[in-house]
Amino acid sequence: MSARERPVITLRTARRLAVRAQGLDRVPKRADASAIHRTVQRIRWLQLDPTSAVAPSHLLVLWSRLGRYDVATLERAIWKEHRLFEHRAFIYPTADLPLYRHGMRTYLHRPTPWTARARTWVAANPALRRHVIDRLRRDGPLPTSAFEDRSVIGWHSSGWTHERNPSQMLEILSGTGRVLVAGRAKGQRLWDLAERVLPATALDTRAETGPLAANAAAEALRALGIATRDQIRDVVTYWMRRDLDATLAALVQAGRISEVEVRGEDGPLPGQWFIRVADLRTARAVDRRWRGRTTLLSPFDNLIRDRVRTQALFGMRVVLEIYTPEAKRRWGYFVMPVLRGDALVGRVDPRFDRARGVLEVRALHLEPGVRLDPAFRRDLTAALRDLARFLGGTLRTPLPAPR
Repeated sequence: MSARERPVITLRTARRLAVRAQGLDRVPKRADASAIHRTVQRIRWLQLDPTSAVAPSHLLVLWSRLGRYDVATLERAIWKEHRLFEHRAFIYPTADLPLYRHGMRTYLHRPTPWTARARTWVAANPALRRHVIDRLRRDGPLPTSAFEDRSVIGWHSSGWTHERNPSQMLEILSGTGRVLVAGRAKGQRLWDLAERVLPATALDTRAETGPLAANAAAEALRALGIATRDQIRDVVTYWMRRDLDATLAALVQAGRISEVEVRGEDGPLPGQWFIRVADLRTARAVDRRWRGRTTLLSPFDNLIRDRVRTQALFGMRVVLEIYTPEAKRRWGYFVMPVLRGDALVGRVDPRFDRARGVLEVRALHLEPGVRLDPAFRRDLTAALRDLARFLGGTLRTPLPAPR
């Protein structure tokens, strides 16, 4: 498709498409199990991160979209109802398991140096592998600490995995789909055999890779709203990336997606942008019906996890300063960007004091040209107060003066 033939989407509309695609434009009437499940399906996954200055990130990602909800309902959807499952630091819809099962089956055969090393290490430690499988079969689910180190050759690394041999074996077996996380106890993962974690019908499902890749790429684009080829590549699973160009071309040919030009005040944004044809048809309606809302985002939120995309669409450079020495931080430890309508307008540096049950805002930074007028102050305070109640506490007021 030539540049002259491509439909034009304004940058403002592109932002609104992205916000709407992520379910951040309005709060559903109910935050029940179905709403939680639909939200994870809509945004593709929940990324897990142990940082808990406020709350674990995956809980905040759902709160940003649903408002206050029952965390026990989420846990039940994962560990009891199996509508969701945990795999390698993400929570996915179980309905998407065929997409990830293909990657699991080929996990140790990927053409990377790390995979070759892992494959060699597993082959050199059959006793450790058998011990892990046998213990799980007999006594699972079990925490990592329940396994003996029966390795012949240790796992060597410069990081935290060095000589943590049972843990590394569990991680690799999880990558292959042989074992999965079956629950959590006091923050620790409990492992079990995959066939005891998820329904057998889900585990046995296979699909042709061509249609599977096409549907997954289209769903990735639906979750993004509008995106470049590289942004789609960042969302799809590993095995799809090699043939992504062919997959996108086939989707264009089939009339499921279309190339578009995203035009800002300074001209077209760089890159090859795509949109689902269904979303292109409703793009003008997005502007006519736009309302939006004010909420806060985890720094790992799906909307902003791609920092290059975030800066291109929203003009904000999101920086994670968790690992930056305190004296060198500009924004704060666990900074949550503020989404207001279709714009990222500021950053909040919050901390939840669990002992006192108080959410404190240590700093408020506004983007250039943004004022904390009465309406904005009211909406931001309401969002922070709702977050505090979700955490089981109260908000410390007044808010600090903007910086």
